[in-house]
This record gives sequence, structure tokens and C-alpha cells, in this order.
Amino acid sequence: MAKVKLSEFNKYLDEQIGQPYLWGGQGTLLTPSNYKSVIAKHESDASNRAKVERFCEEQFASGATELRGYDCSGLGMYYLQNLTHTLPHDLSANGMMGLCELVDEPKHGYWLFRVNEDGKATHIGYMVSDTDLIEARGRTYGVVRRRYVKRDWHRIGKASCMEWDEPKPDTHEYVKVRGGRIGKRSGDRSEHGKDTGRERGGKCERGEWIGHACGTAGWDCTGIGG
Repeated sequence: MAKVKLSEFNKYLDEQIGQPYLWGGQGTLLTPSNYKSVIAKHESDASNRAKVERFCEEQFASGATELRGYDCSGLGMYYLQNLTHTLPHDLSANGMMGLCELVDEPKHGYWLFRVNEDGKATHIGYMVSDTDLIEARGRTYGVVRRRYVKRDWHRIGKASCMEWDEPKPDTHEYVKVRGGRIGKRSGDRSEHGKDTGRERGGKCERGEWIGHACGTAGWDCTGIGG
């Protein structure tokens, strides 16, 4: 099987932070002129459709000219199938779990799965460090980076299509949030910094500083995803 470098996959995932969740989305293009019609084709439920529309409208109001919609597996498959042609056909979260050797503990580069009572994977996230994951979390949140929380996940897998090259150190000075970006700071219980002209106030709901904007699209540290 062809492989992709973990560092390049992680770079791609990081670039998608702040993009919208869209059922069946796999890099689906959304623009100010087409987003409502495209969302309607993917989201049959009116409430879900409204959530995605509202998310996109906030991004467009902040200056975005185009967005890419993803569901949980589509986030990974857009890179693995569409961009690199590593995998020849589309896979659901359950199909992606089939590519993995199941392991007991999370680690940088491993994939995380939520499964139903039949053992079928219904959601996937991607570990981008030993502590953090990126996922298309849901219609309210979009694509976020957040801390790994054990209770949120049922299976952990080491994917056969991943090449574990040496990860590059994280040198980002800012992380993406809805409507702008926020400066990283260190130290427990630090106050959040400023984004592009607005305060992202408060501390993490768990009372810890993780260097990212808590409770906003882009970064999240509030617990269970959906």
C-alpha cells in the first residue's frame, strides 16, 4: 500500500482548522454564491442545515471567500484519496478503521474512533501530537483541534497508509479561530490573548491553559465531540 508522510498529513489537517462540518463533505467547495444550495444537497434536516449555513455565514462575514466542507471521514479522505491518491476509493470512518492495527494507547499519528454497540466506527479523529487531535467535530464546531479525552473515544488505530517520518517542531505563533487568529501564550491559567481586533476572553472551562482559544471554532477544549 502507498503511504503518506505523517508530517505532511498533519500540515494538511492543521490548514483545515476552522472549515465547516458538512455531512458527506470531502473538500466540498462552498462560496458566498453557492453555499446554501450545496448545503441543501448534503443536509436534509432543516435544523442541521441551518447550523451549517450559520457557521459559513460567520466565516464569510469575517472575510473568507471560499470554504471547504468536511464530515469526519471526509476530512482525512480528501487528502488520502483526492489530493495524494494514496487510497483508490472513498472510505467511511468504519472503512478507515479497517486500515488500522488497533492499539491500546493514543500516540502522535494514530487515529481515534467512536463506535456503536455493533462495533462499527461512526466517527474518526486524528492525533496530531501525543496530546491533541484534529477532527471535523460537528455542525456547530466545524474542524477543530482539541485535547484528547479518553472517554470520547472507543478504539485507537495505527493506520497502515501512514509513514512515520520525524515530525517537525511546532513553530506556529498563532492558531486559527473563527474570525481571525489568536496568539499563543504559555503558563497555566493564563488569560487568552487578542485575535484580530476582538477579545477571546476567559479561561478553559476545565481551568487549564493549553495555548489555544477555548470554546470557539478552530480550537476547542470543552470535552465530548459530536
